[in-house]
Parts: sequence; structure tokens; C-alpha cells
Amino acid sequence: MKKLAITLVANGISLFLISILMPGISIRLDSLVILTVVFWFLNSIVGPILKILSFPITIMTLGLFIFVINGLVFLWAFRLVDGAECSSLFVGIIASFVLAIINSVVSGVLKQKS
Repeated sequence: MKKLAITLVANGISLFLISILMPGISIRLDSLVILTVVFWFLNSIVGPILKILSFPITIMTLGLFIFVINGLVFLWAFRLVDGAECSSLFVGIIASFVLAIINSVVSGVLKQKS
């Protein structure tokens, strides 16, 4: 339970920072909690299914297709939540890459503090 809480808090902080740092991404503060939960759900349930289904294309692209899948999951989460906007798939791909970096740092800090 503690790991889930750390993951959700880290995702929320990371998504908030992404909305500040990246043009093309906007999140209303009242939608941030809902977006965090939707993003966590899609990332933990739907993302792995998409990665398994796209395994052949991922092999052919030497793993680069994973960035597209992550961008699609990111874009899909933003499309499902009112008050959160991502302007394009390209922005979603870049934002998911930056989000992974920020999330690693924030998760490390939160795990160290607990």
C-alpha cells in the first residue's frame, strides 16, 4: 500500500511539473488527482498489454516503438480527463520521456524520505 501511495504521489508531482515545463501540456489543478489515477491505471494495466501486443514491431524498431506506446498511453490519459490537454502525439511522446526522468527523481526522493 505504501508503494502505491508513493507511486501516485510521484506521478502527481511529475505530471504537475510536466505541465509547467512543457508547452502543449496543460492540466487544471482540480483535474490533477483524477489524471494521476487515470494515468496510473492506464500505465499499469493497459500499457503492458499494448507492449505485449506490439512486441514484433518493437523488435523491428530495436525498442524505439516503446516510446510511441508510452506517448499513446500518455495522450490517452489526457484525452480521458476533462481539464487536461496534450496537443499532439509528438508532444505526448516527448512528455512521457521527460515524465519518466522526473518521476524517477521524485520517486527516489520520496522513497528516501519514508
